Amino acid sequence: MHLHINKKKKINFKKPLELLKLKIFIFYKFYLLVLILFPFSITQAQNVTRQKYFETYMQEFLNKKTEIKTESTGERDFENDLLEDFELVEEYKSEFFPKIPEQAIEKVEVLIPDGMVKIPEGEFLMGSYSGNEDESPDHLVYINSFFLDKHEVTNEAYSKCPECERGSGGFDTFDSKQPVVYVDWENANFYCNAQNKRLPTEAEWEYAARAGSYEKYSFGNNISMLENYAWLMTNTEQKGIWGARKVSVKLPNRLGLYDMYGNVMEWVQNYYTKDYSPYIRYPDLHNGINIQIEKEYPLRVARGGAWGGLSDAGSPEGLRSAKRYAFAEWTRSFQIGFRCAMDISN
Repeated sequence: MHLHINKKKKINFKKPLELLKLKIFIFYKFYLLVLILFPFSITQAQNVTRQKYFETYMQEFLNKKTEIKTESTGERDFENDLLEDFELVEEYKSEFFPKIPEQAIEKVEVLIPDGMVKIPEGEFLMGSYSGNEDESPDHLVYINSFFLDKHEVTNEAYSKCPECERGSGGFDTFDSKQPVVYVDWENANFYCNAQNKRLPTEAEWEYAARAGSYEKYSFGNNISMLENYAWLMTNTEQKGIWGARKVSVKLPNRLGLYDMYGNVMEWVQNYYTKDYSPYIRYPDLHNGINIQIEKEYPLRVARGGAWGGLSDAGSPEGLRSAKRYAFAEWTRSFQIGFRCAMDISN
C-alpha cells in the first residue's frame, strides 16, 4: 500500500533523540485517537482486522518518518509536523475505519417481559437480628439482576395451563383477577417452568420485597401505612371480608411490585432451614439455590403473609419483609399462591 501526501516537508532536528521522542509522541496520540473513535464493543473479527490495519499503518508511518533528515540546520516546527501527521491519520481513518452507524454501537436495552419487573442487581442484609430465630443471623447477600412478576399469578393466567393442578376448599378465589390459591409447591414450580420461568429464590424474594429498605417493610416501620400496600386482617376479615382480593389494587413498592405483603403467601424455591447459618457457610447457595435437607419430608418456604386466616399470617407482624413460613411441598391452602421469576440472559 502506498500513501499519498499532498505536501512533503523535511524537518531538521539537532539530535536523533528528539526524532525518537517525536515518534513516540505521535504514536501515543494516534493510540488515544483509536481508543476514542473505536470503542471495545466490537466483534473479535473486527478487532483482528483493525489490528492488522494498525500494524500496516505504523510500519509505513515509521518508514515515512525515517526520511526526515537529522542535520543540525533549520528551525524545528513541531506544530506543523504534528498537523501533517494527523492528516496522515485522517487518511488512514477514512480508508480503513469507515464510520460505524450509531445504531450499530448503541447499547442494546434488555426487553422486559410483559407483566414483569426488572429487579436490579445489588447487595442487601437478609434476615433480621431482632426478628424470629429462623430469620437470623442477618447477613449480606449479593443478588444478580432478574425479572419478577408484578403481581401474584391469577386464576386467569393459571387456567391457561391445562396440565397444572389445584385443589379447592373454603375461602377459595374464583374471580379471574384474584390470585390462584390451593396450589402446592410442585404445581407452582411446574407452572413457572411451563412459562420458561421459575420460582424466585428466598433471597431474591426478600430483596425484591425490601426494595432497598432494611426496616420491617419497604416503606419503613409505620404500621399505619400497611393497609395502603397490603390486604391483611385489619382490612379484610376484621371487616367481614373473607378471602384473597384482586391483585394490583393496593400501592406497589418502589420497584413496581404489587402485593408483596398480604393477600396470599407466596411459594419460593428454597427448602426451609431453622436459621440462616447454613447459608453463612455457603453464601453462593443464595443465588444458586438450595441447601440439601436430610429429612424424609422436607419443608418449603413461603413468604409475604396473607389476608388473614390461620396463624399470624394476616397480622402486621406476619407481613414483615423478613418473615418466613414453612409448609410441606404438597400443602394446598387458601392462604398460599405464588409469583414467578426469570433469569436475564447474558
